[in-house]
Amino acid sequence: MKKMIAKCMLIFFCSTLLKCSEAKDNEIILPTDDGVVVPDDPNNLSYKEKAKAVYDLIQQQYKAGDLYRENSPSGAGDNKYCYLWPYVGMLTAANVLYDLGYDKSILTKEFGGVEAFYDNRPVLPSYQAYPIAETASDHYYDDAAIVAMEFIDAYRLTNEQAYLDRAIKLVDFIMSGEDNRLGGGLYWLEAVSKDCTNEANCIKAANTTAYASFVASELYKETNMIGYLDFAKRTYQWNYNNLRDTDNLYWNDKSIATGQVNPVKWTYNAAMMIMSGVNLYEITNDSSYLDQAIATARSAYSKFTRVVNDKIFYPANDSWFNVELMTSFIELSEHDQKSKDYVETFIDNIDYAWENARTSDGRFYEDWSGQNEGRSKWLLQQAALIEAYGRAAKFKE
Repeated sequence: MKKMIAKCMLIFFCSTLLKCSEAKDNEIILPTDDGVVVPDDPNNLSYKEKAKAVYDLIQQQYKAGDLYRENSPSGAGDNKYCYLWPYVGMLTAANVLYDLGYDKSILTKEFGGVEAFYDNRPVLPSYQAYPIAETASDHYYDDAAIVAMEFIDAYRLTNEQAYLDRAIKLVDFIMSGEDNRLGGGLYWLEAVSKDCTNEANCIKAANTTAYASFVASELYKETNMIGYLDFAKRTYQWNYNNLRDTDNLYWNDKSIATGQVNPVKWTYNAAMMIMSGVNLYEITNDSSYLDQAIATARSAYSKFTRVVNDKIFYPANDSWFNVELMTSFIELSEHDQKSKDYVETFIDNIDYAWENARTSDGRFYEDWSGQNEGRSKWLLQQAALIEAYGRAAKFKE
């Protein structure tokens, strides 16, 4: 398998990177005497180089003008472009690669592309789920939060005020998704946020509420505006009181019509409550937030890992969700030594996936143990690996 992957990756790099005019600073492209461009040994790359290699793979296989396709190869019924959610994976990639020392042009390009989704309406401008020029679509509070997170990171990396200004606008929209029904919490999307009754999406959701808490706490760090901190505390507490199970993991949502919880638990809901808890602890010095984050981390590692061929792996589905958990463990590891072990398990997983969980054209399986290819065609599954290798590179520094 290792030799097969090496051969496939060599073919990929040669076909992708022949365009020497497109090469940027710090790329790992080496032209030979006969003009053929080949990489360093694809099985001996650094984590930094692997992050860039996956980015380059996506440029070859997913590009659609200034945007990307949802899947590669595209399937019957696929739209012309991807939705906002997977595109945000490329915003994260841009921030991660720039932080690793790659050319700023990547960051500029990806943040320029996301403007195709921006609905600059007079009241509460935000990003919609699909490019504006193609059709009108819904505005999701969780989408807005993950975009805002990336704008805040871009501001911290570049010190360019425009990124922070956009994040502030997005948080205004996010905060509008909270009301007193069920005692607080955020809806999933704007379309049901006013007068929904028993529709399927008439819920208060763990993901939107946790993301909202985290991004507001991030914005408080940059602005010192107490309203953001109050909102972050309030939304964190609503999730903790309403959607936390006895194992310290989080149910997916609560129905407004019935008050019943949806008992599904996802890695990213745990992740965002860990990250929100860490932020609130660092801001307030209230150790209860840290204790709660650690309790969720312990349970997440216990409940979300499995053993395959005598190796520990995180879930076989939803790589992007799982990388959110990796990031939360990295943040928590500044205060909790054991969380470093949880990060090392993630790094072991992506090491294994590089050699054993790939398609013949280089895409990663959704299941990093290599047991099931899953939704390997989906852009978001591939973008998650850029973040994972990039986070590993910074963690190992």
